[in-house]
Amino acid sequence: MELDFVRDTILRQRIDDAIGYIYALYEESKNEQRNDSYRTETYRVIILYIVSIIEAILHYIRELRGDEITKVEYKDKITINSAYKSRNTEGPVIMAVECKVAKTESEINLRELVQMMEGTVLTPQTAARITELARMRNSVHLRQRNARACTVEDVEEALQLLVHTINHAPRHSR
Repeated sequence: MELDFVRDTILRQRIDDAIGYIYALYEESKNEQRNDSYRTETYRVIILYIVSIIEAILHYIRELRGDEITKVEYKDKITINSAYKSRNTEGPVIMAVECKVAKTESEINLRELVQMMEGTVLTPQTAARITELARMRNSVHLRQRNARACTVEDVEEALQLLVHTINHAPRHSR
């Protein structure tokens, strides 16, 4: 599992550190003195880290490729005469120019990255696996009443997906 395709040395080091942390957590989860709750929570944290690493790699690839994900913004807004009323909502009626602008990295979610890269960077099968892993990550919020517990099998499958994602990442030179 080589990270040599990541030319950004800070990002490569952060990914490497996160992988090291995942390994340490995984090894600690094997400690028989730990209870099942500890193991389940450790598995949850490992899944969170794995999804974060995959997301960082996909963002990096998107940046290298120069791909943009856009959103709609409305500029030069003007309030129209107050005699005009919306039939459906309260508030003033406005006129504006609709513009497509590039989303910042923090505005792009993993689902959008996967959709954009499916069929080019990601096979449909890998895209589906990442989507399922992200769904699992999103189902383990502390407040969620019927949250699904993460298992060692989930972690092992997620680790396989991480290795696959790294090994199959395009090797671009920049």
